Order: sequence, then structure tokens, then C-alpha cells
Amino acid sequence: MQIAIDAHQIGGRRTGAETYVYNLVKHLALLDPDGDKYAVYLSSGQGVEGLESNPDFECRSIPSSITPVRYAFFYPLQSWGKRFDVFHAQFSLPPLLRSRSVLTVYDLSYEWFPQFFHRRILAQMKLLVPWSCRRADHIITISESSKRDLVEIYGLDPERITVTYPGPAENCKPMDSGQARDRLRQAYGIAAPFILYVGNLEPRKNLSRLLEAFAELKRKELMVHKFVIVGQKAWFYDGVFETIRNHSLGEEVILTGYIPANDLPLFYNAASLMIYPSLYEGFGLPVVEAMACSTPVITSSGSSLEEIAGDAALLVDPYSVSSIATAMEKVANNPDLQRDLRHASLARAARFSFRRMAEQTRSVYQRL
Repeated sequence: MQIAIDAHQIGGRRTGAETYVYNLVKHLALLDPDGDKYAVYLSSGQGVEGLESNPDFECRSIPSSITPVRYAFFYPLQSWGKRFDVFHAQFSLPPLLRSRSVLTVYDLSYEWFPQFFHRRILAQMKLLVPWSCRRADHIITISESSKRDLVEIYGLDPERITVTYPGPAENCKPMDSGQARDRLRQAYGIAAPFILYVGNLEPRKNLSRLLEAFAELKRKELMVHKFVIVGQKAWFYDGVFETIRNHSLGEEVILTGYIPANDLPLFYNAASLMIYPSLYEGFGLPVVEAMACSTPVITSSGSSLEEIAGDAALLVDPYSVSSIATAMEKVANNPDLQRDLRHASLARAARFSFRRMAEQTRSVYQRL
């Protein structure tokens, strides 16, 4: 079987979508090939660990970074010339493919929260994603919550949708917390104790309410911790900095910007807790990464986060500042609860695996 994978999202900074595609390709390459051959389409200068020495994988550079050129011309021509059996695309399906097609749709956040997207991106997603979903032979998504959205909002047949959960990176695992704090202090100048958030700075992540909750605890002297925000500026992030100014949190909040993925386990293991009160997620990878490091987790009820966290995290109403504040104070100041959450987190994280995700994805290819 000849399989093509659109992996243009792989780049130097692995946020959610990039992490999914990178690990899909990486773990497909670790499976018994069973006669399958793969063509992986990458942006110029990008790669996947171990792929260059695998005879069943061929990396091909995409000649243009211009999205319409890539989708409307390059991929269709490749499909006709290379005679693929399956083409796996992300979010948008190229037209005129000669092969069977698989489409990964991570979530429908733009349908639920259109106000959080730039107009051009919103118009593009609302046009191309439902059009692509109708045309694809099969759809992959990353949670049952996202699958329900696809069925209810776009009227898709649930039999055409397969859920494949991502997992934590191999280096997300428990380590000595004292050593993690020492290394973090040496590398980043960050000293414990602190509460951690990991993710992009954008409105859907709900950072303004989270900061308001943190400020409330500081005013009441119920919190001795600093607050560390690990993530890059995405869009509409001015509200985060405005909240920090309005509540005089400049000395209490540390913004690291983007950090290399290899350093993330240091932050998880050094933190007293990780909080992720997003309004909506297709999966919520930081929750599973933190749990794999045995870090106590607070996250949101609703969307996929409740599904992923199960009973291994404390759940809050993401629209309620008081709910977020109460949970933060409860976990940060309760060693017994921290211990219970650490134990439950490890067991929950073991349910999620990139290898299993790759096996399930290959099964979709084979069925097609």
C-alpha cells in the first residue's frame, strides 16, 4: 500500500497540531511496515527523527509555502503522478485526488468561538473544513467530544469518523522533584513553589480568568506560589497582559515564552500543580503530559478535557473565576490531595499513547 501524509505543519515549534503530525509519522515508522510505503510531505528543512534511515519512508519537500498552491496544485499533481492508495490530509483536503482520502480534524473551535479567530482564518475554516469532511473517505479526530461536534454540527455519519487519542511524549515522566527544581532554577531562573500553565496565549485558553483567580488568592494571602506561564503568543493575547497590569501581578507572574519540548518535563515535575482551564479543546495535550509526569492537574469541565482527565484531575467551571480560585487554593495548599492526584494522574496517563494512535491510524488506511 502506498500512503502519502501531508506533514507541512511540522516545524521548529511543536504546538498541538505539529505534535500530532510529528508523532504520527514517527510512530508509524516504528511499526512493522507489513509492505506499506510512505511518502511524507514536509516543509523545506524539516524532518522527523529516525525517518532518514527507514527504507519504507520517503521524505519529500513541499516546493511552496503558499497554502493555495500546495493544496490546489502540488498535492493533486503528486496524487496523479505517484499513484498513492491513500492520502492523509490535515483539516483541508486537496481537490482532485486520485487516491482514497483520510482527513484529520482536531476540533471545531472556530464554530464554537468564532470571535476568537481572525476573519480571514475563520472564513477559510468555515468554508474548507466542512467541504473537506463531506469529500473525505474517512475522518480521524482526537476525542469523542470532537467526534460529537462533527456529527452534530456538520451532520456527518459517525461510522465515517475514528477517534485516535494522542499521548504524552516519551520524556514526560516522573523525576525527582528536587532535581527538577534545581535544574529549572539554573536554566530559567525560576524558583519553586509555583503553579504552571502550558499552552498558547490566546482567548480560548481562558488565561484572563485564570489570572483573575490567581490575583484573588494573592489579595486574600491564600497563595504563596508564583504563577508560571509557558507558551508563545498566538493571537488576541493583549488581554493577558492587561489583566497582569490591572491586578499588579508583574512580580508574581513569569512568562517564559515558547520553550523547547525537551525542557517541558522540568516544568511539570517542578510545579506544585498544572492548571489548564481552557474554554474548549479537541484534546488538551498539556493535561496528559502533566499527568504522565505525576503532576496534580486542574482542568475544565466540558469539551474534551473532562473526557481526557477522567477522575484524575480536579474539574472547574471555566467561566467562573471563583470556581478556578477555589480549586487552585484547594490543591496548592493540600499535600494529601496533591498526593492523591499524583497517583491518579499516572494511572490515567497510561491510557494514552502515540504508538496506539499510530496503530489505529494505520488500521484506517488498511480498511480504506
